[in-house]
Amino acid sequence: MHKIIAFLRRDFLVLVSYRFRLFLDLGYLVIVVFFLFFVGRTFQGTFSEYLARYGNNYFAFALLGMAVSVFVSTGLSSLAEEIRNAQVQGTLESLLMTPTSPMLILFGNSLWSFVDAFITSLLYIGAAILILGLSITIVQILLVILVLGLTFCCFLSLGMISAAFIMVFKQGNPINMIFGTSSYFLGGLLFPVDVLPLPLQKISWFLPMRQAADAVREILLVSPGEGRWRQAVVFLAVFACVFVVFGIVSLNYSLARAKKDGSLLQF
Repeated sequence: MHKIIAFLRRDFLVLVSYRFRLFLDLGYLVIVVFFLFFVGRTFQGTFSEYLARYGNNYFAFALLGMAVSVFVSTGLSSLAEEIRNAQVQGTLESLLMTPTSPMLILFGNSLWSFVDAFITSLLYIGAAILILGLSITIVQILLVILVLGLTFCCFLSLGMISAAFIMVFKQGNPINMIFGTSSYFLGGLLFPVDVLPLPLQKISWFLPMRQAADAVREILLVSPGEGRWRQAVVFLAVFACVFVVFGIVSLNYSLARAKKDGSLLQF
């Protein structure tokens, strides 16, 4: 545990030492919030059957979708980029020769990216609550944190599989295409999936981003008492359990194979 804390402390100190980057990140978040706010203003007063369940408020719908989407790019890229950078810099083999387990090294070096995504997600949700003046209970807050935690685990597991592909094949990553690009189109980020053709709606049901976005919206914009978020939470929990195991096995296999064929330092 102390090694994980050391990784987090290192990355936090790097972050605060580059305050201008922190300022830009916050500026980007503000720009996104205002962009979606004024897009929502454009459609204010109009009625959409697809948004009726969420109070016909496009701004709330889109901003909560953005809150979940931050896990997609982080989960699918952070571990893979850590391996790629170490291969390019020639430091991967040196890292793996240390007494620390390879999994802990890779996970520790990318953990702050996931923490950063979690914080960013909470900031988006906080902005939605403040701007919309939503009345939120402790139960709703805890449920949202549960959903975000499960989403964190889902995309961490996908990140492990993505990193395994990079380790073995160097270039080309189908995980990014299946769960990355498709998530922005089929995951209900900026528009309800109900507008899609029925076959695409059925495909989108299997994406963790779609389930997470639906759960957060149901909890904050509808009512947790209706319980429609429970199905999404069960899906995320099962997805995380299955794919975390698969991700660990895949990453261990790719490390063993790369060591065996001598391609560990090649990129």
